[in-house]
Amino acid sequence: MPVLHRSLFAALVFLPGLAQSQTTARIDVFVTDSQSQAIVGARLEISDGNRILKSGESDELGHIEFANLRPGAYRITAKKAGFETVQRDEIQAAAGLIRIDIGMTPTLTRTDSVEVRGTVMEVEESTSVPNKLPPKTARELPSRPTSVADALPLTPGVVREPGGGLILSSSPEHRAALIVNSADVTDPATGQFGLTVPIDSVEVLHVYQTAYLAEYGRFTAGLVSVETKRGGGKWKWEINDPLPEFRIRSYHLRGLKTATPRLNLEGPLITDKLFFSQGVEYAVRKVAVYTLPFPFNQKETAGWNSFSQFDWIASSRHLVTATLHVAPQRLEGLGMDFYNPRPTAPDATTENFTGTVFDRLTLGRGLLENRLSVTRFDTSVWGRGTDDMIISPTGNRGSYFGEQSRTASRYGGASRYSFAPLSWNGSHQFKLGGYLAGSAHTGAIHERPVEIVDLRGRRLSRIAYPFRRDFEISDIEKSFFGQDHWILNPRFALDLGLRTEAQQISGAFRVAPRAGFAWTPFDATRTVFRGGFGLFYDRVPLNVYAFNRYPNQFVTTYGSTGSATSSFLFVNTLGQSRVRVPFVSQLPVDGNFSPRSGIWSFQIEQPVTAKLRLRATYLRNEGEGLVILKRVEPDPQNNTGAFLLEGVGASRYRQFDLVAQLRLRDDRQMFFSYTNSRARGDLNDFGRFLGTVPTAIIRENQYGTLGSDLPHRFLAWGVLRLPRKFQIAPVMEIRSGFPYVETDAAQRYAGIPNRNRFPGFVSLDARVSKDLKVNAKYSVR
Repeated sequence: MPVLHRSLFAALVFLPGLAQSQTTARIDVFVTDSQSQAIVGARLEISDGNRILKSGESDELGHIEFANLRPGAYRITAKKAGFETVQRDEIQAAAGLIRIDIGMTPTLTRTDSVEVRGTVMEVEESTSVPNKLPPKTARELPSRPTSVADALPLTPGVVREPGGGLILSSSPEHRAALIVNSADVTDPATGQFGLTVPIDSVEVLHVYQTAYLAEYGRFTAGLVSVETKRGGGKWKWEINDPLPEFRIRSYHLRGLKTATPRLNLEGPLITDKLFFSQGVEYAVRKVAVYTLPFPFNQKETAGWNSFSQFDWIASSRHLVTATLHVAPQRLEGLGMDFYNPRPTAPDATTENFTGTVFDRLTLGRGLLENRLSVTRFDTSVWGRGTDDMIISPTGNRGSYFGEQSRTASRYGGASRYSFAPLSWNGSHQFKLGGYLAGSAHTGAIHERPVEIVDLRGRRLSRIAYPFRRDFEISDIEKSFFGQDHWILNPRFALDLGLRTEAQQISGAFRVAPRAGFAWTPFDATRTVFRGGFGLFYDRVPLNVYAFNRYPNQFVTTYGSTGSATSSFLFVNTLGQSRVRVPFVSQLPVDGNFSPRSGIWSFQIEQPVTAKLRLRATYLRNEGEGLVILKRVEPDPQNNTGAFLLEGVGASRYRQFDLVAQLRLRDDRQMFFSYTNSRARGDLNDFGRFLGTVPTAIIRENQYGTLGSDLPHRFLAWGVLRLPRKFQIAPVMEIRSGFPYVETDAAQRYAGIPNRNRFPGFVSLDARVSKDLKVNAKYSVR
């Protein structure tokens, strides 16, 4: 078998090159942006100086091939809307293969009559390659995602947990970051994404599990980067999903199931100067919990999601972009399941607001980018009644115990400068930048008693919260980075960077060195080897520092006769780290947390044919200093214990994935991925107890298999054309079941947590559609 494996690998890597004629030239072109990410759909033309010989568009990897050329000198021109036109002259092509890397920068104009010269550079393969999700393709799939968060589970390493939250690299949302047009839009209080930008407003959607570029920070599990659409030179509009979907039960209509009408509008407000784009949706979704009786099993979400963008061309070297995202939402039946029927599931309202101003100015051959942003999250959560919540082994009763009303806001500014390429022992592309933000978190929490009963209904314990508590927290955070994309030669490139981060409230100063490489050793096969290592730090959400202002717990236990046997007070407390950590300087104050991860990866990417590309990646993420909640048993002398937040948690995550992209034509492509992973760590992550819907039961912390662990996951999706202009968009997912915990009547762990799993999950769906021409201008799908 080892001999067979070596033979297959040799065939995969070397055979494509043997087919190349030695009497003709072949030019491989890779087109990337200023962040070394592939540009899809760039128009490239190759000419001999007198006439255009060939042309085409770059694929999902920014690649295009010009084959069967005579040896000689050529000119290549790259064009794409929103980017500078790049022209490369005097390209000498000898017999065999030559590789050309072209970097394109965002244009500062919208018409061909204005010429703008920005930074144009040769860029080698990036060391940080994201999973790319084409928004246009995602909108055609059966799930009909309407926002960025809806589409994310289509990428390897991202899955939605049974409770509805997103999991990235087997970690909760607060360990990831979401940036829209480079602006941080996560909730300052919880670190969660909230209601994300409408998918119709998205131009580029990238998901990084390994981002070795130092300009990226404030995460340890993953980064979601979104670039939004700009308005065009002509007015146009479209309406998507205007018709609702109804629920049918036993051949009878039983009300609305989903309705997601979306309107998109774009065009020039001032010709060649001011451009506008708008995406707005109103979404109503009713999700059935099939283990509960109809009609009392409907989890309902309703709300608006609006994103507006203005682009002002101040001059041929100056572009100003302003965006506004507003998303009010109402949620009913949060966390509803078999054990938490409708009366015990809370309702909530959320209002997300984000405004940004982004300024780009070309200075010489460099680019200066400045950004101001403001983000605000308003959240209210309440139960459906005032009864005490009763937790039993057969299902909970009463009303949800918690009520909270909170507001979190962040005001931030960032600046970065991309220098012109510098030639010294190769080519260097330096970038420097800084970030400063102030955030605040205010609110109030009121919690009602919770009783725990056994199978016979006998009371085992009672949790009371003596007082309503108000809180007010503020913080200032700063970061600075410097990075160098160093092309040593056309086959080998390095990304070297250093990042510093500081949170005033934590008293910690953190340093994050990072390095990555990309190596293309074989001209004929275009095999790319990538790898890297970096330190990454989480931003600690503000609800961690509000925890000692949350209501304390007064716990009373009862005997078999129903009489009280003991009473204890558990005080909410912040711990203090006294362990010295490399690359971290921290003051001796409560809450001096620095959750961090050391991440390394190795990747091989191989084009098999012009239509098929394979990629294999191995990733390890070693988390330390994670914030967890520990239960400190009461002191018998004063009957007082503590719930202690400490930065001593750990996690271990490893992932191997295989990704294949089959691109038949621009409108026909399929994506396949298989992911094998394992996740272990401390179970009492703070997010379970301090989130929007916290749990009342705080068990002893244990280290073991995480509840988000999925050993196996296969995912396939895409869009294909059928005869008679029909289109089919299939989606298949096959994965392991999630682990679950077993508890006794007193809600303590019974055995090893997450030892058992739910059955495996299999889903196959497809959407078939056809465009019908109404007239020369309009179509209906």
